Amino acid sequence: MTRSKTPYELAALATVAVPRLEVAGLRPPQFSDEVLSVTGLIDTSGDRWMVVCPHDTVGGLDMEAQNAVLERLGKAHDFSKIPFEVPRPAGFTRTPEGDRVMVHRDLGGHVMETSDFDDPHLLPASLGNALASLHNLPELIYTGVNLPAYSAIECRDRHQAVLDEAAQEVVIPANLWDRWEESLENLSLWRFLPSPIHGDLSETSIHVDHGRVCALTGFSSAHVGDPAVDIAWVFARASDEFLERFHEAYQQTRSEKDLHLLERAELLSELAVVRWLVHGLHSGDSDIVDEARAMLAELSASVGESTPKRTEKPAKAVSDSSTAEEKSSSQREDTTPRTTESSPESPLATQAARSDASTGKSEDHARPHSGPIRLSAHTSKADSEGASEQTAEAPTEHIDMSAILPTHE
Repeated sequence: MTRSKTPYELAALATVAVPRLEVAGLRPPQFSDEVLSVTGLIDTSGDRWMVVCPHDTVGGLDMEAQNAVLERLGKAHDFSKIPFEVPRPAGFTRTPEGDRVMVHRDLGGHVMETSDFDDPHLLPASLGNALASLHNLPELIYTGVNLPAYSAIECRDRHQAVLDEAAQEVVIPANLWDRWEESLENLSLWRFLPSPIHGDLSETSIHVDHGRVCALTGFSSAHVGDPAVDIAWVFARASDEFLERFHEAYQQTRSEKDLHLLERAELLSELAVVRWLVHGLHSGDSDIVDEARAMLAELSASVGESTPKRTEKPAKAVSDSSTAEEKSSSQREDTTPRTTESSPESPLATQAARSDASTGKSEDHARPHSGPIRLSAHTSKADSEGASEQTAEAPTEHIDMSAILPTHE
C-alpha cells in the first residue's frame, strides 16, 4: 500500500493528466482513506473536476480496463439503463512511484454521509433502484472487457478460502466458525445468477443529490459475481427501516428473484471482518490484525452460543463441496475454537486464495463497519411468498446491447 497524496499533489498531477487544465483552486470533497486519495478542483473557467488516486499499486483494475468499464457504464446511463452517472475519464497519469491517477468532471451532489442513513424514504429507495439497475445489466458489459466473472459456487469457494486462510493463523471463535460453515455449506443460499456488481461500495463511492443517488464511483473492484457483495455494505450500515425500504425498491427493480440475497448479505457483512484480518496478515500490519481480532470477539459475543436455525435443509453436497461438508461435520464434534491446520479445501478454493493474495484486491482491503452488528435475517414477506417459485434459470429482461456498448465496437 502506498502513501496518501495531498490535495496539492493531486492538483499538480491533474495538470499532467489533462494538459490544458488550469487549476484555480481546490474544493471538496477532499479525503484520504485506506483505499484512495481524492480531491476536487475548480479551473479558471469555473468548471469543477475530481482527481482520484488509488493507494494500492496492485489491487483493482488497470487503467485501460477501468476506462473501458466506465465507458460502457456511461453508455448504459446515456440510454437510461442505469439511473446514476459514473466518472467520464478526461485523462490518466501515474505518479513517480507508479500509482494510477484519474481525472474526471465533477459528478455533482455530495459523497454519502452517515447522516444520510437517517432518511428512511427517498434515499433508500433510490439506492435500491440504483444497485438493482446495475445488477440487471448483461454480463457482457463487464466480460466484454475481460473483467473477472465468477459462478455462484466459485463465489462461495472464494469466501471459504479466505476463512480457511484466516483460521490457519488465528483462532476463530467456535460459534462463528459453525455459523459461517453452515451458511457456506447450505447450497440453497448459493443458487443465484451472477451479475455485474460494483464490488467495493462505501460512503465515498456514492454521490447523493437532494436525497437521491446521482452517481457511483470507485469501480476498480467491479466484476461479475454475487449481488450480495454490494448489498452487504448496506446491510451493515443501515437501520431496519432504511434496509426495509431499500430492499423493497431493490426487489421492484430487479429482474431476477434472489430469495436468499439478504441472508448472504448478512454472511458477507460478517466475513468482512475476516477479510480485514487476512489483509492485515498479508500486509504484516499488526494493528489491523489486532483490530480484526477484537472485531471477531465482539461479533462472537453478539452472536452468542447458538447458531440461528435455517428453515431449509442444506441440499445434498455436490462434488466440489463434499470436502467442505466432511470437514464441517468432523469439526462440530467439539466446541473448541477452530483452526485449519490440516483441513482439506477444494482446488477451486485454493486457487481463489492464491489469486486474492497475489492480486491484492481492494475487496480484501476495505475496513469493516465498526458500528453495531446486525444479526437479523430480514427475510421479507415477498421473499417468503415467492420461495416456491425461485429457479436459478429465471427469465431475464432482454437488453439491446447495441444501445449500451460503445459505438466503435
